[in-house]
Amino acid sequence: MATLYVYAVTPLRARALEQKIEESMPGVDVTVFGKLSDFKAALESAPPDAALSPKPVLASLNRAADIQGLKAGSDTEQYLLVSTRALSKEMLSGLRYGIVDLVERKSLPKFVAGLLGVSNAPEVQRVTKIEDLLQLLQFQTADAVLLPERFRADFESRSKMTFTILSLSTAKVGLVAVTFLSERQTIESAIRRLPKHVLADLGVDEWK
Repeated sequence: MATLYVYAVTPLRARALEQKIEESMPGVDVTVFGKLSDFKAALESAPPDAALSPKPVLASLNRAADIQGLKAGSDTEQYLLVSTRALSKEMLSGLRYGIVDLVERKSLPKFVAGLLGVSNAPEVQRVTKIEDLLQLLQFQTADAVLLPERFRADFESRSKMTFTILSLSTAKVGLVAVTFLSERQTIESAIRRLPKHVLADLGVDEWK
């Protein structure tokens, strides 16, 4: 049976997303990972036929995007800077940030600096779930968090806190893509047939 590993930034639990994808891809054994470190370890120890994850994850693994996800014709999504305090672009270098893991721990501060458009790598806390970002702000363990724009409404509705939100032109992140390690044909056709509601969970609306 063809195998597909998945790591995605989504509010869904890994098991729930796994069931939705697997139901839509009969004949493919799907494993969804909740942690980036587990996804990377499994890719090395038991390589699948294909892997699906945000483009920065594939880039950090030196893997090419063989199929790229698109949303409204774009292969990137906007990330928002969310804080409970007043924000200005001048103060970005000195803040502590939270973000859902997209690259290796040692590479993450530099990656976040690129999103912020600053030269100095800031202090960054990695989390595994979108909801964890809210806790970073609630407990003031981060001054601001980087959140995919598609989760803004849900994020704001979960809290009574008042947020300051900045949309930076530099804060764009590659959407999910697929890299093939071996068996391409079976998995590619199955991925291209994924229904719209599953694509929406992955943050895209079509493939190119």
